[in-house]
Amino acid sequence: MSEICKACKEEFESGIWMCPQFNDEKVLLFCSQKCKNAYIKMKLRRIKSNYPKYYKKLINKKIK
Repeated sequence: MSEICKACKEEFESGIWMCPQFNDEKVLLFCSQKCKNAYIKMKLRRIKSNYPKYYKKLINKKIK
């Protein structure tokens, strides 16, 4: 059964998945690590622009 990548929207047979953050979310599927990293960077940019204090908290936690 083929799936569709969350980042590049291409079909693939097997890939990488990321578990949901919230109960109402579905599992996120990616065709490669490159697409997964691109999706995470996109999300971090959105958080940085909309929630700068939370972004600083995330980055500080990631560094430690």
